[in-house]
Amino acid sequence: MDVPGDISRKLNLVDHLAFGGVCWSWRMSALASERDVIASQPPLVVLPSISVDKVLSLYNIFEENTYHIELPTFASKDCCGLSSGYLVFQDRKGKDELWLINPITRHELKFPTPPTNISHATITSPTTASDSSIVALSRDFVHLLFYRPSDDKWTIYKTPEPKCFYADIIVFKGQVYVLTCNGKIWNLRLQSDASLTLFAVCDNPVRCSTILRRFSFQYRPNVFLVASDDELMMVNFRVFTRPKIFKVDLETRKGVVTNSLGDKALFIADMSSALISNPTKWGGRSNCIYALDYYLDPIYVLSLEGKILQTLQDTGSSRCRKCTFYSSYWYFPNKCFQVDFLNEN
Repeated sequence: MDVPGDISRKLNLVDHLAFGGVCWSWRMSALASERDVIASQPPLVVLPSISVDKVLSLYNIFEENTYHIELPTFASKDCCGLSSGYLVFQDRKGKDELWLINPITRHELKFPTPPTNISHATITSPTTASDSSIVALSRDFVHLLFYRPSDDKWTIYKTPEPKCFYADIIVFKGQVYVLTCNGKIWNLRLQSDASLTLFAVCDNPVRCSTILRRFSFQYRPNVFLVASDDELMMVNFRVFTRPKIFKVDLETRKGVVTNSLGDKALFIADMSSALISNPTKWGGRSNCIYALDYYLDPIYVLSLEGKILQTLQDTGSSRCRKCTFYSSYWYFPNKCFQVDFLNEN
């Protein structure tokens, strides 16, 4: 009878990690159940700060608990992305390498210093830096940047169409997709002769043509690419307005408006969004949107008509009003062991 193993499977995220540090036998039991325990955790809110020093704070909206995870010191670094469970940190002065760390597994990656401040950074195969590519948007959303293991410097693409901004990046089913503010989805190919080609257009893209809002001296997009294991969606979303959700058909390469998410819910924030199945298992709601917004202390649970269903507190005082570029964002523990290897076929 594996009593330690049975206990470890019933613990929350931080208690599970602490459980493994008691002794060698408990560590072995914790490791055996680690993937299952972490994958079963709900989305967590990363509480913002000007920089992360040694402690990362994660807030569970369903249990109303704040977890604190100790990390290596990241003084003078800002978080500029989240991908496959990794937090992406950039030196404020642009001198040091990009530093990525998975706060759950403690695995780290490093990439060369980008030529400009970046946001929405995404890695393609989080195993080692030697086989990972990284794709990012410039902080002003006018450039797309990427770095491959075979490169000696970053490659920069301007927006593919005039009077257009980049909005989001996602790796889905082995492909890198890039969204622009006019509702168009582009496919970024990272072979030796890299290319950016139009992949899909959503119906009635006019709704998406004015999606940039003035935000702390920076423009921030109001359209997002979100995915579950089997679906890719583009969401045009602003708090308190009716969202427009497009389900992208990978064969016809069109986005068609959908009015139901079924047993799933959208978790949306500036730098991290996802389509999560069955949030009712944590006491949450399905067929709705969980929205994090910089200006609003509560987390709003919204219907697909834009009506408020519930407000959830994210500890209020924890918000850092001095944060120039970053707000709260979602951290998805179920992606900690995800490996988004690219399909180059």
